[in-house]
Amino acid sequence: MKINQFIWNNYKETKSGQVIINLFKNSSYNSIQVLAKKYLPHNANKELANLNSSLSPEFPEILNFVQAELFFDRLIDNEICRKYFKGKQNYEFILDYIPLISLWLYSKYPDYFKPYFFRCKFYDFTRISDAFSFDLPDVPPKRNKRERVKYYFELCKLFSKFQNENNLKNEEFCAFLYDFAPKYVAGTESSSKKLPPPTKAWIVGGDKFGDDFSFIDSANINSTFFWQGNVDTKRGDIIIMYCLAPRSYIHSVWRAISDGIADPFFYFYGSIYIGHCIKIPPIHISELKTDEYFSKNPLVRRNLQGINGYSFSSRDYKRLLTLISARNFDTEKLPQIYRPEISFDFELKTERDVEINLIEPLLKELGYNSNDWIRQMPVRMGRGERYYPDYALLASVEKGYEKAKMLIESKLYIKTNKDLEETFKQARSYAVRLEASLLILCDKESIWIYEKEDGSFDRANYIKKFWGEINNPDNFNMIKLKIGKDRLMKI
Repeated sequence: MKINQFIWNNYKETKSGQVIINLFKNSSYNSIQVLAKKYLPHNANKELANLNSSLSPEFPEILNFVQAELFFDRLIDNEICRKYFKGKQNYEFILDYIPLISLWLYSKYPDYFKPYFFRCKFYDFTRISDAFSFDLPDVPPKRNKRERVKYYFELCKLFSKFQNENNLKNEEFCAFLYDFAPKYVAGTESSSKKLPPPTKAWIVGGDKFGDDFSFIDSANINSTFFWQGNVDTKRGDIIIMYCLAPRSYIHSVWRAISDGIADPFFYFYGSIYIGHCIKIPPIHISELKTDEYFSKNPLVRRNLQGINGYSFSSRDYKRLLTLISARNFDTEKLPQIYRPEISFDFELKTERDVEINLIEPLLKELGYNSNDWIRQMPVRMGRGERYYPDYALLASVEKGYEKAKMLIESKLYIKTNKDLEETFKQARSYAVRLEASLLILCDKESIWIYEKEDGSFDRANYIKKFWGEINNPDNFNMIKLKIGKDRLMKI
């Protein structure tokens, strides 16, 4: 996607914009020390000095990305390992140091390597990629640490493509990525902070290191934190906070305020943002071990080792609420796992079952008739490939000028966040091609509604409802106002 030149030029003319651009303009070592101080932790300059003095590879002339990749491979496979680990490979260390290494590389080869300051902020980075329509490469699996390090180089190639498409100088691209784009995304953020009902509970841990205890002790209902978690956490899910030794007790109950995400450069890989903290009377591990129910729980039996992102079943959570209630705490204040009461007397076994029994009846309730939608509408994309969005509503099929106001993509079951992301990306590609304003994802349990804002769909900005919730008049009215035929006719 090309940046809106009018808005971008206005940004470049502002005093604050010029300050940021000038920060990145000089890629000398002295200049990157200033950047390290601004964008990285307080001890970054000391670490940067150590890195700069320790690494002394030959700096060949680099004329293309093939040569740049060879240099990067030699750096991570040989140079860093030789200097820091006596020749032994330690990609975990490199993952931690990607922001510093990227800044150091920018000082040497700014045309090919760009600073990366989104470590532990990958969720924010994905929102920028959505807003400006550059598709991120798939994140490598957790165990493939070298490929996770190489992910940085894949991003550099993506950055270069975007930079060239928008005719940006190196310093302008960096200012775009670290100042213009975050402000732009923040300005398009939905004002609604209401979370969807929780579908699952997870347990995470905090320890005495890294100020975890002080963070959670000082937390209140408005506090939010980045935390290690399960990548399959859904926004709205329940998060149970356990304090590791020496405390060894369940401390509080939180909500996930973002979907779980795999951060390639975060050591623990899975991450979430948590908020809506409610503190409870401590439930000590000794009580869990002697409880008739929890004493049989695999996690409790191994002393809560491997706690972060461990799935708590609905029975586990129900029993925990019983223990909390026994301490005279009103558990009605705590979130409850949502259980949809779907009164349908049919079994959904295929994607088509979802369409016939759920999607099409809803569309008719929203004012549409069968003439208002096209199933499997053929769409040419790329080099003439033909694709078929499941439903295109109020569509025009004139060859070469195909359009639709709303698209629906159906699946039998969107089980994990990875499934949701893949379905979203597939549907978004159709929506961009057909200039749709609304994008709907459906499976046998839920419906996700995305609305285009400022020319793009944000994967993190959606309304989610279970099919059982739609029977509620208030929920149905909200959905009708959002995606009903009367509304769509006015777009």
